[in-house]
Amino acid sequence: MGSYLQKIWSARYFFLHLARAELRYKFRRSKLGLLWTMLNPLIMTLMMSFILGNLLHVKMKEYAPYIFSGLIIWEFMMGSVVGGCNSLIVSEPYIKQFKHPFAIYPLKTTIVNIATFLIAIQGLMLWTLLTKPANLLVSILTLPFSTISLLILGWPIAILTSFTNSKFRDFAQILALVMQLLWYLSPVFFKPEMFQNMKLAVLLDYNPITYILNLVRAPMLYGQFPSLLDFGVVICTAVVIYLFTVIKIRTSEKSLIFYL
Repeated sequence: MGSYLQKIWSARYFFLHLARAELRYKFRRSKLGLLWTMLNPLIMTLMMSFILGNLLHVKMKEYAPYIFSGLIIWEFMMGSVVGGCNSLIVSEPYIKQFKHPFAIYPLKTTIVNIATFLIAIQGLMLWTLLTKPANLLVSILTLPFSTISLLILGWPIAILTSFTNSKFRDFAQILALVMQLLWYLSPVFFKPEMFQNMKLAVLLDYNPITYILNLVRAPMLYGQFPSLLDFGVVICTAVVIYLFTVIKIRTSEKSLIFYL
């Protein structure tokens, strides 16, 4: 596996170039360009916080940043899980021309997702500066650690989904349905106390999404460092997924070219 990682490192200029090209192509001829990565969750936040805030009797000023932070993380997870499914399929021309490890293409997708996350989170940083400036320092200090944790988690997820979807093309559609279900079972826009009031706290305690969300919400919304438990759950989840990823690479990579 060490030689495999060395090959990935040797191809770093290649997949970084692909990531930059994808970001440029994604917003080509757009007047606002990369700002859309911030505007999309922001517009959705305004709609959801207005509607749900009135239904649940929660002040919009308090609810909006909670929803916005949830949407940013959720977009990253969707990009890793569902977006990762097609990372090998859309890279078929490169795979057939260059003998690079297949894992660099899901890595490229993860890098694009990380870049999108970092752009979108600037909106939340601005909100922190304007409304809770005391939280800004801890937010800046923890952001690199949270970003690295997301990268470590997102890459093996994208590898697994891309390898599986290359062989079973219905897999992406099934995953989309699963993620839609997980959306309602996670505190993306519902606050934890809402689950506890309905005696559904177990959905929080054993849901990795809860701890992933805490990496952003704890510093920016509450001025606290994410707990060791938050980082621990995220990293342990990534390690478990990496084990499955290593098995998948060793058993499937050589034959995967016949399914593209």
